Amino acid sequence: MPTTSPIPVLQGDQGTELRSRGDELVLRRPSEEVRIPLAAIQRVHANGRVVAVELTAPDGVESTLYRIEGVSRAAASAFADTVNVTLPERAEGEEEVDGSALVTVRGVEDAGAAEEEDEEEVRDSLWNVGKWTAYGAWVALLGFSVAVGIAGEHLGRAVAVLLMGSCAVGLGFAVLMALFAAWDNWFLPRYGITVEATEVWLDGRETYVYTDLDGRTHKFGGTPGEETVRVAYGPRRPRMAIACGQGWIRQVKDLTAVVFLAAFATPFTLGTYHLALPAFGG
Repeated sequence: MPTTSPIPVLQGDQGTELRSRGDELVLRRPSEEVRIPLAAIQRVHANGRVVAVELTAPDGVESTLYRIEGVSRAAASAFADTVNVTLPERAEGEEEVDGSALVTVRGVEDAGAAEEEDEEEVRDSLWNVGKWTAYGAWVALLGFSVAVGIAGEHLGRAVAVLLMGSCAVGLGFAVLMALFAAWDNWFLPRYGITVEATEVWLDGRETYVYTDLDGRTHKFGGTPGEETVRVAYGPRRPRMAIACGQGWIRQVKDLTAVVFLAAFATPFTLGTYHLALPAFGG
């Protein structure tokens, strides 16, 4: 039975991966690649963060199961539902074949190379708290600058406190954004929903687009050059995707940005304090 719903790529523990490719499922492990034709599958089961592919088996023979653990709950459910409707229909009374005989296992060198929803909710809540804290800090800074002007009877000092303090608050907010970017770049490839983004010609230029589980298409701001790229997004924020496969180098860059911005914000914060202090007799 055909389906137009996107089939996510499942990223599991210890580098495992399960994806749909044409008329088969491909289960990749660190040491091997297992190719499972759809004709060999009885059903795909999703149980929390575990997906099990049950193979067909003759009467009296125990079915073979291929499992992948540690995947996204949302992606697991979508994967199972979508693959199950693509399985070939079998005639009533038709004898089941031994699906394990149709499976191909090859070494990786020969192959050619929601808990998550709860964590997303916590992440979004923390983001909202940080955002409104930054807004409150700007309002408080404005009131503080007025107090400096009144207490010190010097308009220029009040303006200087406002300008330098605004830089400190802005850099503090940039640190917050960098922290959340670092979190997304670590979390989403492991526990989000991974799909393929396809290079297309859109609005007069080449870009990438991907489809979420609800069938909506989103643009991804990557650098064109490959026909497809892997992107990962969270079920709560499907419009926000990040590129997969950048590994520890991306993490180092993210943490370096956090440290740099924090270090840059420190002199502005201290400068604001020392500018305001004389107005209050300090």
